[in-house]
Amino acid sequence: MKINRPLSPHLTIYKPQLTSTFSIFHRISGAFLASMVFFSILFPKIGDLNLTSYYLYRYAFSFTFYFHWLISSVVNFSLLALCYHMSNGIRHLLWDLGFFLELSKVYTSGIIMLFCAAFLAVSNIIRFYFS
Repeated sequence: MKINRPLSPHLTIYKPQLTSTFSIFHRISGAFLASMVFFSILFPKIGDLNLTSYYLYRYAFSFTFYFHWLISSVVNFSLLALCYHMSNGIRHLLWDLGFFLELSKVYTSGIIMLFCAAFLAVSNIIRFYFS
């Protein structure tokens, strides 16, 4: 039996808004940071199995020697995700207190939050590499 009624609109119809984009990236950065915490707890436990092995140290040295670009990329991306998630979290806390709830102030606080996150990430990356 076919019912002639309109289908609900799909996501491809909607134009992405600044607020929805920031919300989606806040969730993605939170999931990424949670997975990084999980893997940082899990992998040292795997390495604790045999720390006196020569091959474990040789593997760790060769991995860091040949893939230092991958390690630094993951560190930089994690730092960017942390700065973004923290800045957006402060913005959400201000919303919970009743500040910046008008639509124009929501967009303004979003742009300010994005610049603060970028400034924090870049300053921490510079501090990390030049210290």
